Amino acid sequence: MIERSGLYFAPIAQGYDDFVAAQQRLGAVKVEVTSTGAILESHNLRLRLRRAHQADEAKECMRAVYFDLLILDCRDLGTGIADAAVANIAAVSLLDALRSEGDAELRFSFSRAVALVGCADTEVVDRLIFALGERRVGACLHDLSLLTGASPPAQAKARLAEQFWTFCDSALTQRRPGKKSINLAGGGISAIYYELGVIKCLEDACDCDLRDFDMFFGISAGAFVAAGLANGFHIDELIANIGDVGGAWPHQFRLRWRNLNIGELPRRLGHVQKNLAQYLVRTLRGQADFSVSTIVGTYASLLGPMFDNAEIEKMIRGAFSLAGHTDDFHALSRELYIGATDQDSRESVLFGDEPFRDVPISKAIRASSASHPFFTSVRIGERYFTDGMVTRTSNVSTAIDKGADLVFVIEPFVPLIVDKPGYNARHGNLWLIIQDLKTIGYSRFARAREEILRQNPQVSVYTFVPSNRMRELMSQNPFATRNFHPIVCEAYQSTYRRMRQIEYKLRAELAMHGIHLDLAPVEARVTRLSAAAKPDARLLLEGEAGQQGATEPGDRAPSR
Repeated sequence: MIERSGLYFAPIAQGYDDFVAAQQRLGAVKVEVTSTGAILESHNLRLRLRRAHQADEAKECMRAVYFDLLILDCRDLGTGIADAAVANIAAVSLLDALRSEGDAELRFSFSRAVALVGCADTEVVDRLIFALGERRVGACLHDLSLLTGASPPAQAKARLAEQFWTFCDSALTQRRPGKKSINLAGGGISAIYYELGVIKCLEDACDCDLRDFDMFFGISAGAFVAAGLANGFHIDELIANIGDVGGAWPHQFRLRWRNLNIGELPRRLGHVQKNLAQYLVRTLRGQADFSVSTIVGTYASLLGPMFDNAEIEKMIRGAFSLAGHTDDFHALSRELYIGATDQDSRESVLFGDEPFRDVPISKAIRASSASHPFFTSVRIGERYFTDGMVTRTSNVSTAIDKGADLVFVIEPFVPLIVDKPGYNARHGNLWLIIQDLKTIGYSRFARAREEILRQNPQVSVYTFVPSNRMRELMSQNPFATRNFHPIVCEAYQSTYRRMRQIEYKLRAELAMHGIHLDLAPVEARVTRLSAAAKPDARLLLEGEAGQQGATEPGDRAPSR
């Protein structure tokens, strides 16, 4: 027996009584009237209804309790109210209030809303159905007993009740089996640290191993973490080793002097000299005007990417060559997709998908994270690839297209929000460029997420972004490693706060995906972090002082 809950909003109180009476007359439905509503039980569904007659009451209920179903009773049952528009306006106003919820992931999906319509004036009903359709309500059920000269009222009421259960069966019990996906965006080394803290918090709160998710999508910095999880590395192992708190892992995420892109200077100098000579010849021949800006622009070609990222590929290849791991997309037991950008065609590509599945994972990560002006583009075959964030942010729509119905999105690349005028103007160009890129990228993602949630109401999408209190910490230098402990610890705590905020909805939806949410272990760790003298990621790991647990997870075979 499947158990679900619903809110019955009937601006005209008689509507609720009429609905319950119609259900009681159905032989296949058991009805139990309660102090706050009723419990309806069919052959496979037990539906607990709570009634509300006022719009404010309904809004308060839906902002505090998770409901699987919203029933809007817009019928004019001849109660003496002159204009049936009273109920219609109340129902539409409630929908608009719910739609205006600022937190997109707390909004109720109108695909799980059903409206009961009907009155003697068919024009009124038609206008209402149009308004409800504009708001994408899941179904409008017409009470034909309210039409003049219609079929016998008893039969019409029975038909309405049967249509209601048909909708409930479709909306509440028939859930297509879907995949679970983790989608990680970029933002430099600090983004890797943030994603580690978020994933650790999710792992502690959910009664499942996140490595058992079906799909992993990573772009730029997110490609490192996504590939690690898909490759069987436990989150504790990644935290301990990437943060260098667990022992002797030789593969570290650090940029050193030897990584400077000096080897490319001779080629660039030759290119500049050639272009400058051609320009001067054209100037002497009168084919071009002498311009200081042109000369400066020509010499700007000397300023290529600052770092050579070949060593990053070598480091990842070494990590994925350890026993139990692989550098081959084909050999993974889970789907891994790494987003990059074709530098010349400006098209998004997905390594791990055809025709890019034969590319080594390490090279795909190197290409995905080749962000300018920091890293050189990566040649694969005859094409050159650069940062995946140029064309995509997190590939949520692609995950849905590939069958995901639960998606955890971690988006670290968000701008710092400040109230003080001139704060950003006092910083240097690099700061301003990064903040502008973050604003462009996150604005693109936010708009896309709105549309994705609207078009895919059957999919559960939850996004985690850095709290504003830690954005400044992450904005100092995207490649600094000294902030590992503060970022990981605050990411863990801010994820806990976010889950507390949306717990009533998150718990119910995760349960539909077979995942039990328990925030008690997370709360215990947050308390431990708050009591510490300074941020220490080892407090998140198992075992004494986090040292033992930092190495243990890597010793066991990943859950597959």
